Amino acid sequence: MTADWLTSVLKPGDLVVVAQGTGEPTPLLEQLVHAAPPDVEVFVGLSHSTALTGPAARARPLVSFGALGPLGRLAANGTVSVIPCHFRDVPRALASRNPEQIVVALQVSGADETGHHSLGLSVDYTYDLLGRARAVVAEVNDRLPHTTAPRVHSAQLTATMPSSRPMPTITAGTTGPVHETIARHVAGLVPDGATIQLGVGTLPSAVGRALESRRDLRVHSTLAGTWLLDLARSGALSDEPGAVTICEAAGSPELYDWVVEAGVLVRPVSELSRPGTVADQFVAMNSALQVDLTGQVNAEELGSGYVGGIGGQPDYLRAAQQSRDGCSVVMLPATTGDGTRSRIVRGLHAGAVTTPRSHVDVVVTEHGIADLRGKSLAERAEALIAIAAPGHRSSLRETP
Repeated sequence: MTADWLTSVLKPGDLVVVAQGTGEPTPLLEQLVHAAPPDVEVFVGLSHSTALTGPAARARPLVSFGALGPLGRLAANGTVSVIPCHFRDVPRALASRNPEQIVVALQVSGADETGHHSLGLSVDYTYDLLGRARAVVAEVNDRLPHTTAPRVHSAQLTATMPSSRPMPTITAGTTGPVHETIARHVAGLVPDGATIQLGVGTLPSAVGRALESRRDLRVHSTLAGTWLLDLARSGALSDEPGAVTICEAAGSPELYDWVVEAGVLVRPVSELSRPGTVADQFVAMNSALQVDLTGQVNAEELGSGYVGGIGGQPDYLRAAQQSRDGCSVVMLPATTGDGTRSRIVRGLHAGAVTTPRSHVDVVVTEHGIADLRGKSLAERAEALIAIAAPGHRSSLRETP
């Protein structure tokens, strides 16, 4: 298949939903960005490729559930329209947006002897849309491994494009003293035998390293970075079957090999991010842009515009609270990178409440831990001011 599918498969008014992350069908996305008909809408998520970084992407209106990675720049210039919704609700939101003309574009492995393709290392919102899609277009990558992920039969594919390319290597960035200090604080909240949820990025990677001395840990997380492999190599993970369940692995080639060899469960988002689906001692650890003095969390917007997303944060934090001996943790540096602005604030930017205050047990910065459990609003404010950067505490106490 060549770019001809853009005219032979697509129809006016279609909504093309493109898989994201390590499941992104990059060749298909590149074709959509450069040559999709103007009357076709394209939905994209987090991208690790260059498909959304060039002039063609800046000229094409796109839709997303957030503004992660290169989408942050596109959102700033108005190219991306954001649908605010929980990550697990993306299929429902898109079905409401265009119930009759959804086209799914995803990446699958080569077919096995029964004609089934594996979704490999990533199962996202596209999986739950397969049953209602008008058409399914797939990049068939012979280097994508067969894993425990759900499979798609060749008969379900309207059009295919063969490829042979490695999975992208995702680096977490360089950690500094602030990240390491926050990670040590957070690790103190995770006991042996806990089930954890992390994500990808600099701070989750630091937390993962800080947990390497733990034992019998289980993982229940939409995203897993190379910290997962580090925990396995350090002996921190439980060796029970099914101890690690994820929706996507995003890291090093060694991580991908381990996910296959260890039989890690790669499952749909709908199976992981529902409250009540995890074991005891579930500790959900999520990053934030801002936390206000009542404990409300903003993980979406700053003065520069929409730069994040709701994702699974509210779902996981609430699930942790409903787990026996669980803990919902929000972690963030106390200030912006240059130190001039506090990220513990009186009011969230643009009133963007990603997670309500009732879902937050503990907030952690490099200056300590604010345990909000059982505290009144006034007590919460004092606890949060105590972990703000010292230079900003007096202004946070001022009467507005």
